[in-house]
Amino acid sequence: MTGTLPKPLSPLPVNVRPRLGESTVHYVQRLAHANHLKPTHLLNILNGPLAARSATAVDIGRLATLSARSMTTLKNTLADIGPPALPVNTRSAIRLARLATEKSRRRSSNIVGQIKHDALRNKGSLRQIADTWGLPRWLIKKILSPTFPDMNPIIIGRTTHLSDEHYSLLTAHYHQGATPGQAWRDLVDNHDTWITSAVVLRQFSAFDQERGNVTPSWRRRAAPLKLQ
Repeated sequence: MTGTLPKPLSPLPVNVRPRLGESTVHYVQRLAHANHLKPTHLLNILNGPLAARSATAVDIGRLATLSARSMTTLKNTLADIGPPALPVNTRSAIRLARLATEKSRRRSSNIVGQIKHDALRNKGSLRQIADTWGLPRWLIKKILSPTFPDMNPIIIGRTTHLSDEHYSLLTAHYHQGATPGQAWRDLVDNHDTWITSAVVLRQFSAFDQERGNVTPSWRRRAAPLKLQ
């Protein structure tokens, strides 16, 4: 894959700070928008055009270069890169999770998982997240650290589940004659969300089965579409 990626890379003009606990793809989307790029274009630069549609991660080395951030900073900030090899005090983590459960204004049986889940798509500052949960910033900062254990993670529906909004968007694209690739690019570029092309393809196949189509609709020749 690396042979197909353009070189050399240099930092993008607009520097965007990664937010603690957010997903890598969400950071890529913010970085792209700040630099007036389409997120799918930036994903192509990071992973190559074929891998961009199906990857659940991005090339962190290339992202570090484009964002003018060190790989260590990205690993210590973004939730889904994978924590650095640091020891984790599980007993201390359990104590802090209990403290968060007791102090939070939003009761939850799995408060660590809920906070981490919310932060994956967070659009606010650390202070705003802390205010939302009614917890001190120091505690939110510890919980959102990639090294803080999440014993009951919430499964993100990025690759296996469509929200009602996504389903409606894909239904509209299907009926307009869009290809799965066109629909995928529109969702990632224009709807501030992330979904793999495999999910879009699977849903388009389900639409075809519902209609009794033997030949997938996107393999038929259709007029070029302008997707909003």
